[in-house]
Amino acid sequence: MSATKKSTPPQKSSAGLLSKEPTHQTKIGKVELVVLGTAHVSEASVAEVERIITKWNPDTICVELCESRLKSIQDPNYLTKLDIFKVFRERKMWLVFSNLILSSFQKRLGGGKSKPGDELRRAVDLATKLGKKLQCVDREIQVTLKRAWATVGFISKSLLVSILFSSLLVKEELSSQKIEEMKTEDALKDLFSQLPSRYDSIKRVILDERDRYLAEKIRREALKLKKGKVFAVVGAGHLEGIKTYLREEQNLVELESLPQKVWTSYLGYFLVPALFFGIAGFTYYSKGMDAGNQFLISWLVVKGALAGLGAILALAHPISILLAILISPLGNFVPFLKPGWVAGLAESWLRKPLVEDFESIAQDTEEWTGYWRNRVIRIFLVFLFPQLGSTLGTVLVTWGGLHNLFQS
Repeated sequence: MSATKKSTPPQKSSAGLLSKEPTHQTKIGKVELVVLGTAHVSEASVAEVERIITKWNPDTICVELCESRLKSIQDPNYLTKLDIFKVFRERKMWLVFSNLILSSFQKRLGGGKSKPGDELRRAVDLATKLGKKLQCVDREIQVTLKRAWATVGFISKSLLVSILFSSLLVKEELSSQKIEEMKTEDALKDLFSQLPSRYDSIKRVILDERDRYLAEKIRREALKLKKGKVFAVVGAGHLEGIKTYLREEQNLVELESLPQKVWTSYLGYFLVPALFFGIAGFTYYSKGMDAGNQFLISWLVVKGALAGLGAILALAHPISILLAILISPLGNFVPFLKPGWVAGLAESWLRKPLVEDFESIAQDTEEWTGYWRNRVIRIFLVFLFPQLGSTLGTVLVTWGGLHNLFQS
């Protein structure tokens, strides 16, 4: 027996505003506040944003955007202005890589008239057109990603990248019923609850912390206004948290701070070199010169070959492949020299992306060949594959060295 989907009853504020969409309507002092929960791919959400703004006439319009994401909405060609070479030179490739994956995945959701974020674009357009105060109330995406990234170790990071990357391989067409389900208060939380428990810290940063941040920014806008109307447009998954955290002041300084590295985070810089020199020294001492030389040759050949193979699989430029091979055996001893980073840096210089590469990221990820055809995505493959190959080489050679050292 199929369950009957219950429609959301109209909600009414003291101003007489009715809405069938998920909303939270309250007062902060003498300021009337309406927070609308939307599904970011819903045509109904776009229409409701327009209806509330034109009918209710708020003084301030808050949107679930940070300043950098607002710029991307106001400037459709912002991606074409991205300097990939500068991204790699400043070692921001993991953050941009995560951004590209999430952005591409969002763009591929649904095939209807409404595209992800259209309700936010409509709110921005109307605020500009009607001369309303527009306020971004979300935390900067770079801060959120850095805080989330710092909460997990290397293994969990690798698994998370794999999950994100594999999400691009499935194109999901959303039905109208599925879109309506996305408007439930805990839809976003249900999505993250499907991740293993090792990612609870990431869920806290991306969901709970942002609920607190959004609530405090909206609350402050209401306090600035003193008297009037504030309208906020947020994803429905944040609505319940915002309702809770609006009741008390939140510490924005704490929520905006970047994580500080602890001393244990530097152990990786010394662990592999110490293990390498330990194995090499004991091998020379106990097994003789030939065995020690063989271990060193294995280190050079296996790590270089696997990093080079990764670059070849990414269809890198021959110079990028050569650099990945040469740098890989050194990467464990010189922290700023990593085969993936050097190969990606070279690739971004030798094969600069074209405007159409940035514009077609979402379309190119719909088929396998697109990953290698699109220069932007391929640069990140050139960064990722050699790094994975070099890491695999480290594990294989280290394991082989230990095995040979302790065998009778």
